[in-house]
Amino acid sequence: MQPDNRQDCDLDLSRAAYEQIKLIMENDYTMQDNFFRLKIGGKGCDGFTYELGFTEKDGEDLELKYEDLIILIDPFTFHYCKEGYIDFLLNPKTNEDGFIFVNKNEDKYHGKFFKDEEMVPDPLGK
Repeated sequence: MQPDNRQDCDLDLSRAAYEQIKLIMENDYTMQDNFFRLKIGGKGCDGFTYELGFTEKDGEDLELKYEDLIILIDPFTFHYCKEGYIDFLLNPKTNEDGFIFVNKNEDKYHGKFFKDEEMVPDPLGK
């Protein structure tokens, strides 16, 4: 599913991820006032690493609305993650599960791409 409120991105949320986020938020009392967030966690030679989880809202966050669910993304992350998808994977054999983000443009962000000024966001949104 695509965000209902933004036409400037192609950030798909799988039904499995949507349902898992809703399940956690509805059944874990510690999630009150928290939202699901996509964030760039770091940068290496092979590209970005991503963090997916629950946090409080920050004043600069952008909100992506998927039906009755809001996902937060900071402007820096949004600049690089406009095209991709969030999914929830479950392996019943190993009892492993988790959220993943796949960036459709990841191949652009290998090495020292940030030396090209056209590839970096304007500082402070200017």
